[in-house]
Amino acid sequence: MYFADTTVLSKSKHPLHFEHMDNASKLSKCLYNAALFRIRQVFTGWDKKERTDNEKDIFEEIRVMQAAYPHIKVRRVLSYRALDAIMRADKNPDFFAGLPMQTSQRTLKEAVGVFKAWLSALKEYKRDPGKFTGRPRMPGYLKNDRHTFYISNQDAVLYPVYRDIDAGGTGAAGRKYDGAKLKLPLMKERLYLPHIPEGCRLKEVQVKPYYGKIMLVLVLETENLTVSVSRPNMAGLDLGTDNIAAIVSTDHASRIYKGGAVLSESRSFHKRRAEAVSIITKGTKHKHADSAHLKRLSLHHDGFMRDVMHKVSTDIIRWCVEHGVGTLVIGTNRGWKQAMDIGKANNQSFGSVPHDMLRKLIAYKAAKEGIVIVEQEESYTSKADISAMDRMPVYGKEEDRPVFSGKRTARGLYMCRKGYTINADCNGAANILQGAFPDAWEGTEDFRFPAYPETIGFRDLHRARTA
Repeated sequence: MYFADTTVLSKSKHPLHFEHMDNASKLSKCLYNAALFRIRQVFTGWDKKERTDNEKDIFEEIRVMQAAYPHIKVRRVLSYRALDAIMRADKNPDFFAGLPMQTSQRTLKEAVGVFKAWLSALKEYKRDPGKFTGRPRMPGYLKNDRHTFYISNQDAVLYPVYRDIDAGGTGAAGRKYDGAKLKLPLMKERLYLPHIPEGCRLKEVQVKPYYGKIMLVLVLETENLTVSVSRPNMAGLDLGTDNIAAIVSTDHASRIYKGGAVLSESRSFHKRRAEAVSIITKGTKHKHADSAHLKRLSLHHDGFMRDVMHKVSTDIIRWCVEHGVGTLVIGTNRGWKQAMDIGKANNQSFGSVPHDMLRKLIAYKAAKEGIVIVEQEESYTSKADISAMDRMPVYGKEEDRPVFSGKRTARGLYMCRKGYTINADCNGAANILQGAFPDAWEGTEDFRFPAYPETIGFRDLHRARTA
């Protein structure tokens, strides 16, 4: 199976590797824009009788390319093969700027893929506009100075590192695995990575600009994990804000993860960033700002969010393993953040929690444990009464609004039809599971078990990580 390992390079700690990767990131940005420029000019000038000067220049490049590669056909939407031939025939300086050839070709493929994805989205939009928040726009050029790029395992190599050890003073020498060194293209000095597990094979390296630093994401392959343990239980997971997540299992266990630390960090970040932007842009018409201080704020905020989401996802999967959960149902709501209208403060709180990151981390870590992930549309799951098995249609698909047996009586509490109160988020998680598997709660008559779910806060997660 595949997994990712992340390393952040800074100018102070890794000066040589940072400078090399930072420069390559700039070259990748220029190449991407050059590729997209040619794709756009061919597309817009294909049927024109009077072409613009830019379009004339690109069609002249095509004429030169076809003279050198007569077997390559050019269509209105440039293919990767045609674009690659144009770059080679014209000896394009951005294509031959010094990036590894496979990296340059991958960048061309990215530009072609983005443009074709726009055409596919446009076609789907004409067929069903309701699936989109607006008409898809033609891909635009990159405005940042740097761009994410990829290095294949033919240009980057991972070498294992071993160190000699002395076995207890007996004189018996041995060797112990001590991480790995990464050889990057056009660099002699190797980057030492002590945390790389032994026996991994490098598939590719993603190089990403990261708030004034460089993030290296190594995609590694290891032997497939076979999980033979029987896990008959199922669980439902509801994502939120005050509670980042609530999970309920068919073995009548429940747990909620408090979101106070995340919301506090989010409010602090937005407040401090707004103050800095106000100072930087004072006396100017535009409100776009960039500074070292803003990069430090964003770097700290992103690192904090990633840390919390990793801890929450790890603990959720650990909890599932402990409770024999083999199937985890996660509630989803397409476009829920784009269409939210719950007040300025609530919009900021809800929009700031990286639910999509958490969902992906859970799916990734569940795969390692052999847990099946199911996504379930969660319309009305917070309003339906799990003890009454209320019907939960998809929102907007039926003319008549459903009638529910219970109701929320206070913040975080849900009054069931049978007269007892349970945690509202756990009620939603149980309904999410019931929506995906109608028979999941068969045999359960008393749903009072989510009334007092186990509560996990940020400090609990930190202690669990360091224990």
